[in-house]
Amino acid sequence: MIKGVIFDIDGTLLDSMPLWNNLGECYLQKLGFTEEETEGLSQRISAMPFVEGIRYIKKAYTLNLAEERIREQLQEMIAGAYRDEIALKAGAKEYLQFLKERGIPCILATAGDASLVTAALKRLKVWEEFQGLLLCEDFKTSKQEAKIYFLAMERLSLSKPEEVLVCEDVFHAVKSAKQAGFQVCGILDEANREDWEKIQKMADFTAKGFYELVFFS
Repeated sequence: MIKGVIFDIDGTLLDSMPLWNNLGECYLQKLGFTEEETEGLSQRISAMPFVEGIRYIKKAYTLNLAEERIREQLQEMIAGAYRDEIALKAGAKEYLQFLKERGIPCILATAGDASLVTAALKRLKVWEEFQGLLLCEDFKTSKQEAKIYFLAMERLSLSKPEEVLVCEDVFHAVKSAKQAGFQVCGILDEANREDWEKIQKMADFTAKGFYELVFFS
């Protein structure tokens, strides 16, 4: 029986990955470049650190802007999207209500930016459904290991991983939680389609939307 749920945020609760995956293209198109001119940019910079990606964009598109100004403009775009645009994944609000009605506590665990995700979740009126937000950065960890999930479980006053459901969209996070003994649900996202088969094999179950999860809680 599930006694608590740990939620990842980006790509799991929030439909935010299209923003990150197309950030460079969207930025350049706002500056007047065409879709044809920016095609394939995300693939070229996907493995680069943020600063290196900025440097690449400036050079490849001959931008007459300082790297610091490009960074500021990109951060403004990102903050604006979380504040005003990014939506919940399908069925997320209904699933949170389902858990609330059954007295099952929920908590957030993310490697993302606290101010961004908090702004989105408050706007979407689901922030109050969670008993806290744990950031990997605060605990000097990543989702390559299960430390953040154990910390979240403790915050829920629970002690048995098999009684806690972890909802994730990224394979390495699914793997970490599963190997640590948690029940794991893999959530489909456009960004994880290449790993979807591996996620399906590793997770206890998977879902295309949260509306499917009422059968497992």
